[in-house]
Amino acid sequence: MDYQDYCDHVRKHYPRLHPHLVTLRETIFTWPFVQSVRVGTPKELRALCREVQRGVYVFDMLAPEFCRELVEEIEHFEQWRTALDLPAVRPNTMNNYGVVLDAMGFDSFLHQMMTEYVTPFSSLFYPDVGGDSLDVHHGFIVEYELGKDTQLGFHVDASDVTLNVCLGKEFTGGELFFHGMRCGICQHTQPLPGETFEIGHVPGQAILHRGNHRHGARPITGGERYNLILWCYSTDFGHRQQMEHRTEWCGWPDPNDVPTEEEEAEVA
Repeated sequence: MDYQDYCDHVRKHYPRLHPHLVTLRETIFTWPFVQSVRVGTPKELRALCREVQRGVYVFDMLAPEFCRELVEEIEHFEQWRTALDLPAVRPNTMNNYGVVLDAMGFDSFLHQMMTEYVTPFSSLFYPDVGGDSLDVHHGFIVEYELGKDTQLGFHVDASDVTLNVCLGKEFTGGELFFHGMRCGICQHTQPLPGETFEIGHVPGQAILHRGNHRHGARPITGGERYNLILWCYSTDFGHRQQMEHRTEWCGWPDPNDVPTEEEEAEVA
């Protein structure tokens, strides 16, 4: 069964626990978030956000009831899939637990979320990487728990802009850490002083950043954590940061002084 056949089968046969979830409604968001997007001015959008470090923004986004119901839906889907012995389609090559939301029929929901609720912020904060022309997405849920995935290694996302929203449940640990923004040329350089910082996950809270802002997740030490991840792309921008040194935000000062693979191995 190829991916499209898998998606078609799921959409036709999966008995949804909460059918209303696939329709995006304003009530899934916190009221201050809705107000900010409705007004839409740079002043209003900035007022909602806290820039914890250059290029990384935190704000309350999803209502508690939606977070709870989406987690219940994912658990229900995994029970249904396992009972039928359907293969697991995981979000990416790094996460062994979680689901691709588009395969469950959330594609229109996520596209609307990206264009109407992420783009106002990404247009303001990340126009230099296509944040004002996002038109493609990959949306998924990741799950962390002792005995399953407990952490996520240092990496960059396959996106231009990433939205990461914690859904819950109750957990300890699992902080998101960052090691500085880099273009594709300078991606493997060491973090510079002041570039490394951490953010604790809070249910309902969103973290917005460039996809190539290098990051990872510390080990979870108890409980379960679910996160909604939305990778957003601009076909107009076309991942040009992978081929050009981006002086406007790449933190590495000299693209001609990038370590070779051999030098990286010596440091490691």
